[in-house]
Amino acid sequence: MEPNRGEFYRILAAAMSEPEQEFYRWLKKDGVEAFKQWGVNLGEIPTLPELSQSYREYFGLYAPRVSLIESVYRKWSLDPEVDPVMANSRGFLMSDHALHVAALYQKAGLSIPEEFQGMPDHLVLELEFMAMLVENNHPGQKDFLVDHLSFIEQVVEKSREENLQGVYREVVEFLGKFYQEEKSLLLGKKG
Repeated sequence: MEPNRGEFYRILAAAMSEPEQEFYRWLKKDGVEAFKQWGVNLGEIPTLPELSQSYREYFGLYAPRVSLIESVYRKWSLDPEVDPVMANSRGFLMSDHALHVAALYQKAGLSIPEEFQGMPDHLVLELEFMAMLVENNHPGQKDFLVDHLSFIEQVVEKSREENLQGVYREVVEFLGKFYQEEKSLLLGKKG
């Protein structure tokens, strides 16, 4: 059975998270076949410690090759009161985008997990939030896709530049394709 859009967002959030035992078991038992049905060949799945090591090298919080935090890719602030040098800088946490997404979570009655404090705009949280919007048929899906999840394109580009390998290369490529499909669905645009 094909997952619905909300389930795809949740699967991608889990796949882009630090690997945990439960997801790893699913990946080994059913996930490889599920991804294959979606046109993704994950290849041989490494051991959980090896997969965790790859995750930390590629996406970890300390000097990752590819950041999964939206603020890193965006101008820090659009506020005209902020010093233009700082406002136009990239690569910092807690940009205006992070503050906006944190406000959206709060409005929805959600709290930011402790491990994501200081980075409410982490891709995993944003994918989970979009899953909630989709599952509740919330009219804010389109705006959230444009205002926040559009940085997925930069994650995919950076992953290609960094020549990610194995499972994560395939998952990131699938994430990029899924984002393009969502953009086409919600905005009526291709590419």
